[in-house]
Amino acid sequence: MSNESARQTLFTQRRALLAEKLHAVDRLSEHLRFSLGRNPYPLASVGVLDPVALESVSALIERFGKLQDLLTGVFREIVVLSGEDGNDMNRVLARMEKLGILDSVDFWRAMRLLRNLGAHEYDIDDVGKTGFINALAADAPALLTIAAHAGQYARTNLLA
Repeated sequence: MSNESARQTLFTQRRALLAEKLHAVDRLSEHLRFSLGRNPYPLASVGVLDPVALESVSALIERFGKLQDLLTGVFREIVVLSGEDGNDMNRVLARMEKLGILDSVDFWRAMRLLRNLGAHEYDIDDVGKTGFINALAADAPALLTIAAHAGQYARTNLLA
């Protein structure tokens, strides 16, 4: 196999991988929308929620995190398929901002930090838990918009 043929095969495989990731992004986005609609946010208190509502809150947290992780991989694929280096996440995020997929790298990082803090902190304080969940729910529409922008950009410019 020639070098050009090998490059073309790799490019085709990466495009297929991006298409699979975008399909997963679409599915997860719908699941996150569903979870977001299950409770009236902002919550007054996590401590008063019944088991069904608590399960919906748990699903919201999990789906938010999974979507954010998946989008990080999509961002890298977009950069690589555009012929750039996808190893430096700072450059990847800057590129996403330049493409209009992200409004702000700082906002993306703030969402990551919020999600990471909540995922790893086991806050026994109801006020802390409630605040974290409300902040995540408040950021969820922005995450869904980012997912839509990434999908639209990739499908129009890389998969068409």
